[in-house]
This record gives sequence, C-alpha cells and structure tokens, in this order.
Amino acid sequence: MTIQNRRVFIKQRPDGMPTINDFGIEDVNIDAIPADHIVAKVDTLSMDAWIRTTLNDEGMHRTGDIGTTIRALGVGQIVESNSDNLAVGDWVYGLMSAQTFALLPDSAATKIVPEDGIAPSAFAGPLGITTGLTAWVGLIAVGEVQENDVVVVSGAAGAVGSIVVQLAKMRGATVIGIAGGPAKCQYLIDDLGADIAIDYKNSDVAKQLKKAAPNGVNVFFDNVGGEILDHVLDNLAAAEARVVICGAISQYQHLDDVRGPKLYLRLAERNAMMKGFVVSHHAQKYPEAMKEISDLMRSGDLVLPEHVVEGIDNFPEALFMLFNGNHLGNLVVRP
Repeated sequence: MTIQNRRVFIKQRPDGMPTINDFGIEDVNIDAIPADHIVAKVDTLSMDAWIRTTLNDEGMHRTGDIGTTIRALGVGQIVESNSDNLAVGDWVYGLMSAQTFALLPDSAATKIVPEDGIAPSAFAGPLGITTGLTAWVGLIAVGEVQENDVVVVSGAAGAVGSIVVQLAKMRGATVIGIAGGPAKCQYLIDDLGADIAIDYKNSDVAKQLKKAAPNGVNVFFDNVGGEILDHVLDNLAAAEARVVICGAISQYQHLDDVRGPKLYLRLAERNAMMKGFVVSHHAQKYPEAMKEISDLMRSGDLVLPEHVVEGIDNFPEALFMLFNGNHLGNLVVRP
C-alpha cells in the first residue's frame, strides 16, 4: 500500500507577515501504517488564527519545526486503518494538517457521526472545537451572558465572531459587532441579526461605541486585541462587566512585541473581570454546546457561511486571506 500525500510545510520563519516564500509544497509517500494508526483523506481544513503562531520560533501554540507540515485542524474520512477502534469509512476530526492525507495515531482522531442536515465539514465549522465550541464556551461558560446584556464582539464577521453574535442575540442581548468594511457590517446586520455594526476601518470606534452603548458594555468577546480592546475597556459598564479574551489576531505578526491594554485599570475602576480561556479546558461543556448548535443548525436559526479555498497548494493563500480579512464567515481549505 502506497498513498501519495501532498503537503505544505514550513520552509523558513516569517519576518512579519508571511510570504509565499516561507512555505514549501511537496509530494511524499505514505508506505506503511504503524499499529494503532489510521490514514484519513483530508476533506476540510479549518483556517484558524492560531496557525500563524505556530510558524514563529516562539508562539502561543506549539511551534512547528522547519520542514514540518503546517498544523491545522480538520475533518477527513479514513481510507486505511491499522486500528481496532476506527475503521475504513469512518469520519474523524483532528490535527489533519496542511496535506491531502493524514497519518494519525487513532488516539489523535475523534470519530464523528454526521447527522441528517449536518455535513461532515460542519465539524470544521459550527461544530468545530476552534469555531463553534470556542464561541459557545467563551460567551456562555466564560462570559456568562445574560438577557439584556450589551455584548460587543470584535472580529464579528469571522467564524467565531459570527456564531457569538447569533448566540448572544438568542439569549436576549443587544449585540454590537465590530468588523472591517461596509460589506461585513451589512452582513452582521442583515444575516446575523446584530443590532449595531461598527466599521473599524472607516469610523471612529471609540466614538461609535459610546454612541452605541451609552450605559456601557456588559460583555466583550475579543478576537482582535490591540487598540480595539482599549476602546472597549474605556466603555465598560459601571459594575460586573466581563471581558473575554479569545484571541488577538492584531498581535500575531509580532509576538515578540505584543501590545497589551493601556486602559486595564478600567477593570478595577468598574469592578469588571477580564479572563482568557482555552476551549479545551472546558471539554465537559462540549456535549451541551454541540447539542444546542446542532439543534440550531437543523432549525435554520444559526448560519455560518463557508468561504472555501480549493486545493492544498492554495493553503498559504488562504492563510494570507485570514489575516487580510478578505473572507466572510468560516474560511476553510478543501484539499
């Protein structure tokens, strides 16, 4: 048995924004399957901001060595198995990485069972750990959103942000989404049901926030960091606001010189809380989150557009797209 696998690997460390020269693409053979391993044909890869941090010498997530396949989570279908736990034809979720076939230990592959109305690719999107489950855990388990809260979401037109906006609205919150450009702001209002959209590229965010939330912000779900985080800190509600740090995509190009919040003293002044989270620390909440999201998908009450990039050779371009903001909703690669 020989399977030809095409992969994208780290050729050199990026200096700032990655360029195409930082990546290599090659064909390699999978000639043998060790005991307790499987080979999955990669179906869908989730393009997540954390991937960028793995290209650095030191990062928030485990750094990839030069020459290693770039890590990415996704779903695939098993085509070869040397496992007692997983069989050919099973769909699995895991660290598929930027390649067409993934050789994985069975312990690193989670079997998924697609249901009527829910495609396997949903597990790299609304039901994915880094997308739908991250949104649910951050907003509900960490942010403890309540009816009548004023909720602000940065990166609101991205995959996680899109789901946060909808879940917050379903819980009776007033939702303010921050995104870049008129098209994304219109998407927040028309497609996701946000009450207000703020265009950070073409407006004064601080001024617009004060106008949109005159009594302050109760929950801030932050995917961006940097200046936007300071603007929201300056406009927190007078008591018991919750700032949820999910990510900081504005800082991932220069992790050796991260800009922290200047206005963190607003937390003390207004008896507020700021808490970061890693979704895997809340695994006990996954069943509850997946049931709610699945039900909402089947009823049509939760939507998440897919922006699909075809072909594993275009994985680097998809990564650039993620940071340039040239996508809407859930950005995925179909190898």
